[in-house]
Amino acid sequence: MGEEMLLTFEIRDKDQIEIHMNEDGAKELAFYLQRLTAKDTGLPEHEHLMVPSWGGHQLTEEKQCEDNSLIKMVTIFFWPTK
Repeated sequence: MGEEMLLTFEIRDKDQIEIHMNEDGAKELAFYLQRLTAKDTGLPEHEHLMVPSWGGHQLTEEKQCEDNSLIKMVTIFFWPTK
C-alpha cells in the first residue's frame, strides 16, 4: 500500500510559515497552482485548500512539527499580469 498524501502549511513562530509535503502533496499543490494560471480570465482568481475537518481534502491534518500551529485553510490568489 502506498504512502498517503502529505501537504500541510504550518506556522512556526509568528513570522514563519513552513510547507511540509511528500511527492503526492507536491503534485497536489502543483495541480492547484497550474489550474489557477490556466484559467486566463484576466481577473484575479483564487483556490481554497482545506483540511478534512473544514470540508476539504487538499490539505492533511496532522502537524509535522510538534511546536508549530496547523493552518486549516490556505487561500491562494493569482493576480494575472496586465
